[in-house]
Parts: sequence; C-alpha cells; structure tokens
Amino acid sequence: MSIASRGLHERYCVQTTKRELEGKLGTTFALSNGLLGLRGAHEECPAWGRPEFYVAGTYTPAPIALLGVHDPDHILTHPDRLTTAAVAAAEREGVVTLPNLPFPIALRITVGGLVFDFDTHKVLSAERRLEMDNAMLRRTLVFRDASGRRTRVDSARFVSMADPHLICLKAVVRRLDHDAPIRLEGFLHEEVTNPNGVRLWTAGERIAGEGLRGLVCHPTGGGAPIAIAQRERVVQTADGAAIELFAVAGGLPLSEARHKAEAARAAGFEACAAEHRAAFDRMRRAARVEFDGDSAAVQGFNFGQMHLHMAFSPIAERTGIPIKGLTGHGYRFLVFWDMDFHMFPYYLMTRPRDARKLLEYRYGQLDRYRENARRWGARGAQAPWETSTRGVEETAPWLCLPDREIHISADAAYMFKRYAEVTGDTSVLREMGAEFAFETARFYASRLRWSETKKRYELPNIGCPDQYHTFADNNVFISRMAQWNLAWAAELAAQPEYAAAVEKVGVDSEEAASWRERAETLFIIEPDARGLIEEFEGYFDLEPDLDGVCETYCRHSQAVKQPDVLAVFIPFERLYSREIRRRNWRFYNARTLHGSSLSLPGMAYAAARCGLNDEALHALHASCRIDLDDVNLDTERGVHVSAYAVQWCAIVHGFGGLDATAEGLILRPNLPRQWRRLAFTVHWHFQRVDVEITRRTVRVSVADEATEAIPVRIADGPWRAIGAGETRIAGAKSGQWDARLRSLKR
Repeated sequence: MSIASRGLHERYCVQTTKRELEGKLGTTFALSNGLLGLRGAHEECPAWGRPEFYVAGTYTPAPIALLGVHDPDHILTHPDRLTTAAVAAAEREGVVTLPNLPFPIALRITVGGLVFDFDTHKVLSAERRLEMDNAMLRRTLVFRDASGRRTRVDSARFVSMADPHLICLKAVVRRLDHDAPIRLEGFLHEEVTNPNGVRLWTAGERIAGEGLRGLVCHPTGGGAPIAIAQRERVVQTADGAAIELFAVAGGLPLSEARHKAEAARAAGFEACAAEHRAAFDRMRRAARVEFDGDSAAVQGFNFGQMHLHMAFSPIAERTGIPIKGLTGHGYRFLVFWDMDFHMFPYYLMTRPRDARKLLEYRYGQLDRYRENARRWGARGAQAPWETSTRGVEETAPWLCLPDREIHISADAAYMFKRYAEVTGDTSVLREMGAEFAFETARFYASRLRWSETKKRYELPNIGCPDQYHTFADNNVFISRMAQWNLAWAAELAAQPEYAAAVEKVGVDSEEAASWRERAETLFIIEPDARGLIEEFEGYFDLEPDLDGVCETYCRHSQAVKQPDVLAVFIPFERLYSREIRRRNWRFYNARTLHGSSLSLPGMAYAAARCGLNDEALHALHASCRIDLDDVNLDTERGVHVSAYAVQWCAIVHGFGGLDATAEGLILRPNLPRQWRRLAFTVHWHFQRVDVEITRRTVRVSVADEATEAIPVRIADGPWRAIGAGETRIAGAKSGQWDARLRSLKR
C-alpha cells in the first residue's frame, strides 16, 4: 500500500494481496463522508477481501456475542455482574450495531472470457494509494491469467463530500501484451456479513436494467430501509476499456436513489470528482494546520485530519460521532465521551456551525438520559457511557462502566458552555444548554454523599476515567467536572434569560442554592507538599512497582491507562501553576501504560501546555503513527478518531499556545526547538482567523468576509481588534504589536 500526502516524499508500502493484512488495510484505506462509510476492500471483492459498507444511524439488533464476555479477572468486569441474569438482561434490552450492507461499487473484469479472480490469476503487482489531500483512493493492479496474458487495472474511488449519498468509482483496464477482448461491469456484492459472521439485513425491492441495478436492504430489526442504486458507463478504448460506476445509498426511496445515480452518470466521474474535491478542500482550508516537523509525523497527522473530516456526519444531530467513525466495527459504531471531551473542541474551532449538531444530539436524547439516571437510583440526567441513536446505555451490563463512569454527563454539559463562549451564540443556552445543565447538576447533586465526620460532600464508589481503577472514591477528574457542573447550573438558574428552562425543569431557588452549596463544599483533592495530585483517595498507597502489570493484573498498582490528573488540566488549567502541571506530568508519565489511543496525544497536549516541548514532541510523533503503524494492534477495528482530535489540540493549543475565550483569542507561542514555523486556521464568533507563528513573529489575519473585528492578544501584550481583511504582526515573545506592521491589507 502507499499513503502519500502533498509535500511528503516518504512512501509506506507493502504488498496488498495478503489475506492476513486485509483487515488492517481495510481500515487504512477506508473512505467516508460521515453518512456513508466504505472500507478499503478490493473492488473485485475476493472471498477473503472483507468488503464492508455502512450507513450512519442504521442501527439494528445484533447477536449478544458482539458484546464479548470479559474474563472475571479483567479490570472492567464487575465482580457481581458476570452472571446468567446479566446475560439474560442484555438479551432482553438488545445489542445494536450497523449492518454491513452490499458493497456498492463492486467490479467484474473479464479478459478473454476469464473473469479476474485473485485466487486463480497471478497478481504481479498491487498498490493502493490514499490521497489525503483529496480523500480519494487509487489502486494499480497488474495480473497474468492462465494463458499468460498480462493486464493492468488503474482505479480511483471516492465517497463524495459534495453529495452525502454518492460513491463513485472509475477503472481503466489496459492490455499489456495481448489483444483479447475485455469486458467490464459493475455489480452489488451481496455476499457480506458483519464481522461476527451474521447477516443483518434482508433484500427487498429490486431494479435492474442495462447498466443499472439496485435493491432495498431491510435491517433485520425492522429499522428504516436503506436503498442502494448503481449506474454505470462503459467505454471501449484502443488498448482496453474503462468503466465509471455511480452508487447512491441511504435512507431514501429506491426510485430517488436511481434518479440520483443517473444524474451522477450524466455528469460523469470527473465532474463529480471535481465537486467532491472542492467540498473537501473547503473543509481542509477551514481546519488548516502546517508545521515543519518530522515527515512521518506530518504524514500521520494529515491522515488523522482527513479522518476527522470524514467522520462528521451530515446528520450528526441524530447520530453523533461514533468513536471510530464509519471505518470499522470496533465498539459497534457507538458514541462515547470521546465525542464530547476530545472531538468537540476540534470541531468547535474548525467548523463551529456544524459543531452545534453535537449539542443537538445530546439534548435530543435528554429524556433517555433522565431514564438512565433513574435506572441507577439517581435523579436528573445521566449520559450513558456508550450509546447510539437510541440514547440508552449500550454497555455490556456485566462491566463496571455504566453506573460508575459518571463524568460524561458533565463532559456533555461543558460543550454547551464552550460553544456559547467561542461562538458568541448564547441562544444555545436558552434553547438547550440551560436545561441540560440543570438536569446534569441534579444528577450530580443526587450522587454526592455528605460526610458528617469530615463536614464535606464526597463522590464515593465511582470508576476512574483511567479505566484501570474502577472502584474508587473522590476521583479528582470526576469531582472537578461535577463541581463545575453544579456551580454553572446554579449560575444559570439565577439569570433571567434562562427563566423558561428553570420553569420547564422545575428548579426553585432552594434547589439552585443547594447546587451552589454542594459545589463549594465538594471535596477536591489538592496538590500535596510535593506538588503532586492524587488521582483518587488511596492511589498513592498502591504498589508503585509496575513490573508484570497488565489489564488483568493492575488493580493493586499505580498503573494508569490514561492519566486522569493530566485531563483535569485541560478545562481547569487556571487552577494549577505551570510547575504543578510539570511535576504531575512527570509523575504520571512514568505510570501510564498507554493502553488507550488517547494517552499519547493527551500526554503530548499536557506536556506542550506546560512547556515540556521535547517530551510533548516525542509523544506526538508516536501518536501520529497510531493507525498507519498499527501501534495498538487494533487498527483492523477502525481508526482512532478522537486521538486525531487531541493531536490537533496538542499542536494548536499546545505548541500554538491558543486559548479561545469569550473575550477573544489569546496566543502564547510555544514552538518546539525543532520547528521553525507553525500555521493554523481557527474560528471565533464564526469568523475565520489565520495564524502563523515563527521564531520571531506571530502573524494574525482575519478573513475578508468577516462581519466583526476579532480581539487578539499575544502573550501578556495588549488586546488588538483585527478587522476584516486585516493582518497584524506581533513579536512572538514580547507580545508587543509592531507599530510599523500594525495593519496590513492582504
């Protein structure tokens, strides 16, 4: 395979016809537009090729075996829940996933009457090349048949960013040393199952004609039908033949899918590709990041940015963003806290109008979150650890997570606050955010416990986000988030503009005062005499020796999967000095096993924010290769979308020193000594802002079409309002704006 990006000379190549590699390569070469997800299988769909095609939001019941049964000794298994009753409960409540649908751009190549097959023909060379600048996959294949004839196939495919229902393929087949007739035709490859070997759809209505085929897929659980229509154009050439395939899929009538496929055929592959490239280029420019780092890291970073663009669904208000997008079956395409805490900051700064959809997703499920809280004996609303379009808890009931990983409610509420601050659109609080904050505060208030002996509220018996300590008291990350949620809800309840939400939820002055009082008296673990913050009460008493520690043997130790304490510094950095953050980074870095894809980019982010740039750069480089090099040996299950978002934060907020506040943008440049330049694009109040940082200067430009001036501050220098079409330059270290270059028209 070959993965290349403009400006990079390195190529990452292996033969692509080895069956044992196809699972990983299917992820590496996956394409998506957030609605349709197409794994990187060969178009000819060999039996071992694992063709997979998914449509966002089409969840259907699946066998309970998909949940997996953890070993009783596994750290996430609840000792009292791995029972026959728990399994029966899961069967009653149902397990859902997206069905693997017919591969929509399957291709049949016939040379001299022989249909090409990977198992009967000799493959002389094979290369797949992912163009990250275009979100397009190209393939070159040369094969020899039993008669000794050599034939070359060059193909290109994309999942359109311009039309969310469209997938296109173009293949050119050339004779290399023969004159045998060549025939090309498309088909819908229906011999597909989900990775567990079960087919989760049945065929309904069909259409067929010359160069036309289509069918309606009915999910086995009775969900909305999915239509797939395929139209083709075949042209004979002097040395072979060419085919263009246009597939349209989604929750639309088959007749409409056919009409759209025919319209795409009329436009042609190149025209559709041009529209796709233009739409994708707009996304890339709105989230531009350029840095002169190690080329392998740049390549991996660009790969991740492509997947962040591809993961965001045009119907994200219904689907959210599954933890692996639509690139693989891992975690059954469910939504985790990764979306709220890790992905949302990226989308907020790069595509803020779309980011609102994620708020709508959480708010739209609020009633189900209320039911979830009652299920566990609490009040208010508890966001599930894993969920889908149903809004219910989808986590296996024999695990510790559903009732113990309770920070996600505050993580979701925090999105509403940040959106209002960065965009200036406070209507989101009146329409959704205040009600969400009230209900999540009510949840935390009901989970706190008063200690009469210590005269304080506590959060006992919870699971740490590090996931290696699932029974703990007063975890610092969860306590900080709960404290913030309670205080913010009390603040909103006192403001007249949220009176409608107060009335709707039934918050009275006494309850709001109780939130404030609980926030003020909630116990928060503070730095000790060494400046270290204990992850939870008793953590420092655990075994510091990590020899022999693994996920089934770590409860007794200080090993962490991902450090909670460093995550605290992201929203609450102002509460901790740089030296405190440095000491904790070094302490927890030595105890982190990196069992999570979030640990390396998270470590890079935390290190960069406190000036440990060499350490940050080391962690960033390792993180950027997580899927291209299959660092965690699980890329086969899909890419790590949230890790890519945290990589962006490590560079822009860490090395770029960006703080997006309600008052404006603050930049405290922090370039690694190995870099000479960093440039990126962000948005404030929906206005585009371009930043370029070098050793000597910081250059800030505001888009010509901006409707308001953008307040910008460099380090501790003065605030300056930069108007539409203006560029201002300041000293990178002094923060003082250069009077001679104060305002430049671009």
